[in-house]
Amino acid sequence: MDVSKVSEKLEESIESGAEIILVIVEAKKYVKTSLEILRFLTSFAEGVFVTLNRPYSSMKKLMEKEGIDYSKIIFIDSITRQLGGEEIDIERCRYLNSPDPTQMQIAIEQAMDMISAENRFIYIDSLSTISLYKSFETLLKFIRYITGKIRIKGFIGTIFSIEKEIDESYYSQIALMVDEVIEVE
Repeated sequence: MDVSKVSEKLEESIESGAEIILVIVEAKKYVKTSLEILRFLTSFAEGVFVTLNRPYSSMKKLMEKEGIDYSKIIFIDSITRQLGGEEIDIERCRYLNSPDPTQMQIAIEQAMDMISAENRFIYIDSLSTISLYKSFETLLKFIRYITGKIRIKGFIGTIFSIEKEIDESYYSQIALMVDEVIEVE
């Protein structure tokens, strides 16, 4: 599927009852696809964006440039502290020391509790980054926990992953925990 069709496919999936969607994208289309997903989600909902690849300050600039309303998002940034970056907008962004699944679970739950809108989302960018830091078993436990929380709390979950960064056999196990898999080529 082409990047321009991602919003359309997400909308179809949500309308057909999908609560959790795994989006797999090739690396060269990563930024464009990620921004398209955020544009779509913020058009009708408020939510939580877990950023593992790009510092909050960089995401904020990108979103401003693209006209995406980041005021509808609470960010969880697990890279800025690791790199010694400046922590800004602390009322809008939770900074973590690393992409440790336990730290992320706590921060995600706290952030989810702060979203009171009727339409709510959580967007995790990206699964492949977590896999660099932790074993696949730990990653699966994290996904199982987070997908359960997403369903219980009534959020729409979008989990982003870069193609070929996680072994194919792992995707089949992850696919069991989501309602839809969208592949962007």
